[in-house]
Amino acid sequence: MRDGIEFQRNQYGAPSMKTRDGHFRALGSQLVSDIQTYAPDCLELLQCIDDAVSGPSGYEEFEGNSAVVRCTADGVTVESLGPLPSVTTYTVDEARDVILQYFAFLAPSAEDKKRHVAAWERENGRPFPGRSLLHLPD
Repeated sequence: MRDGIEFQRNQYGAPSMKTRDGHFRALGSQLVSDIQTYAPDCLELLQCIDDAVSGPSGYEEFEGNSAVVRCTADGVTVESLGPLPSVTTYTVDEARDVILQYFAFLAPSAEDKKRHVAAWERENGRPFPGRSLLHLPD
């Protein structure tokens, strides 16, 4: 179990996750419930982190149905919107690593990755700046 979290598919083919010690439960839950199988949204989360760390605003937010992800240069906070709200904070590196792991789960081949990057680029009207994170050529 890399980094304490593992992604898999349940008996219905939907993404699910399990954690070693619960540390990544909030982020993993956000990924499998809000991102689901739409891999370009993983790229959007990665871009939110990058924009917060190196961009002009210093703060970016990604809101889904189950959680709000707030990114700053100091860390990434996942706030559950469920009936028992909770807030969990991760370092930028922890969050980036788990999101990349989920993206690789959703897009295991280079062709899959390229297809999802192309979708993100069409939606955003610009090249995806984080290609190097995905080990794709520019």
